[in-house]
Amino acid sequence: MARLAEPLATRIADHAIRAACRLAAHRIDLRVEGLEHLPATGPALLAARHFHHFYDGCALVAVVPWPLRILVTLDWLENPAGLRLMRSACQLARWPIVARSDSQVWHGHATQARVAPAARRQLLAATRDCVGLLRRGEFLLVFPEGYPNIDPGFTPKVGDGAFLPFEPGFLRVVALAEQDGITRVPIVPVGLEYQRRAPWRVTVRFGHPVWHSPDVASRAQIAAIEEQVRRLSGLVCAPGADKAKSDVPAVEART
Repeated sequence: MARLAEPLATRIADHAIRAACRLAAHRIDLRVEGLEHLPATGPALLAARHFHHFYDGCALVAVVPWPLRILVTLDWLENPAGLRLMRSACQLARWPIVARSDSQVWHGHATQARVAPAARRQLLAATRDCVGLLRRGEFLLVFPEGYPNIDPGFTPKVGDGAFLPFEPGFLRVVALAEQDGITRVPIVPVGLEYQRRAPWRVTVRFGHPVWHSPDVASRAQIAAIEEQVRRLSGLVCAPGADKAKSDVPAVEART
């Protein structure tokens, strides 16, 4: 039903984005595992590893059989005209936009006193947009690390194996969406494993969906999901991860 209610321009944008991503995916050796773990219908939130600034999103849009709304950041854009163009494109595709408060671009052009309020305003707007999308039954893709390993601009990561702690915003969005007492949002952990060869070999792995649980500490739930994404990405577990995971009850979503 959500698709029928979409404006024609958004549906056209969805088809164009999918076509472009599938074309881009021909430049990599793309493999998929666990696609059966995706819910048959939305809503769902996909929490994915962020390795490549371009191929991550392209690979996921290409393989997920439903339109994906992606939480993106445009704080890397310094050109005002380019920023306006990208904002318009994201609005057309219904992709929420968030600013990273620690962005090097923001800090390079404004004082911290100006950056923080602007970032907070955009965060609130993005949160509202994400909650609205989930309540409409959409599939929302989030990269909780915030930064990829490979980026032509700034990234705090060093090396292919670097992995940043997950930011808590994705779990908060799910909790807010479920406050209406009707919406239930499974969280799907998504691993991305890259192997350097010509071309890149990229394996996308979808894990079993899990539910947000208000009875379990948010930090423990985030740590458990983060560890699943690490494992699905072929990475070594973080120190103490096995203990943290054992402290969180496994609540898988039934699809």
